[in-house]
Amino acid sequence: MSQRIVICGAGFVGSHIAKVLLSASTGLSRNKTPHIQISSRAPDKVHSSLARNIEDSHRLLPPCKADVTDPSSLAKAFEDADVVVSLVGTMSSKPDVAEKLQWHGAENVAKAAENANAKLIHFSAIGADETSKVAYSRTKALGEKAVLAASPTATIIRPSIVFGPGDAFFNRFAQMSRFLPFMPVFGGGKTRFQPVYVGDIGRAVELLSRNDPEVEKDVSGKIIEAGGPEVFTYEEIMRLVLHYTGRRRPILSLPFGVGKLQAAVLEKLPENLFTLTQDQVEQLKIDNIVNPNPLSEHMSFEDILQKHASCPLTSVHSILPTYLSDN
Repeated sequence: MSQRIVICGAGFVGSHIAKVLLSASTGLSRNKTPHIQISSRAPDKVHSSLARNIEDSHRLLPPCKADVTDPSSLAKAFEDADVVVSLVGTMSSKPDVAEKLQWHGAENVAKAAENANAKLIHFSAIGADETSKVAYSRTKALGEKAVLAASPTATIIRPSIVFGPGDAFFNRFAQMSRFLPFMPVFGGGKTRFQPVYVGDIGRAVELLSRNDPEVEKDVSGKIIEAGGPEVFTYEEIMRLVLHYTGRRRPILSLPFGVGKLQAAVLEKLPENLFTLTQDQVEQLKIDNIVNPNPLSEHMSFEDILQKHASCPLTSVHSILPTYLSDN
């Protein structure tokens, strides 16, 4: 029987994971070849894009609409699934929306995966903290707790900023540099980030999806904080963007208080290139890097890739030039 992997989430990370899973299976016998299903509230666009860009389109199953707030739709989507990759998330700063999706929605996915007897790989975020005043961070942590309660063998991946072609981080700043006379940072631009390549995330998911007892022993019920090989400050991130777009702009530091005032206005407007929320400003006060002193229930992202795939982490310097120069 071929493996059935359901990717619950049809965005940037989900589509890249699907590409890695499909390309990694090239050359495998048919009974070992994974078949990939995209499930979300609106999966058709991502499904169509993937179908146009892969050779063996028969391995991409028909898309299945699913709503993480509707357990019955998840049961249908996860039918016969061997692996469920849960990418439940929202950038909304509204606590009720974040709770509905990142906490209770994540719990619904975990229960449905457990009922389907499927391995669950759940995506959270570095900085998840149930005591946080920021709705995003708090509900990510509450979602983790609910996931492990419903599916104790699940593996949780907490990525830092995920980069690669089509990302909403480096691409966004690159586009902003086309219009702004300066590049803004907040609080001196000292917040640290550890960007992780979406292809490395995809490779990790491919490893975790294998029916490999050695991998399972390392990751079952564990949290993996995923960062890349380099750490950059907020200011250094802006310098990277300017360097790889070939633009010259001064970098201007604004106080966090000014950022909060700007965000109070911008978050009420329709979402656009310059959208900023007060929660995002608050998050910039905390480093977004892998914990240097991990807890016992944590596993090293780098160690997992090295041990089971002999795969080094990918530098931003080898990937950013391939797509930022187009902005």
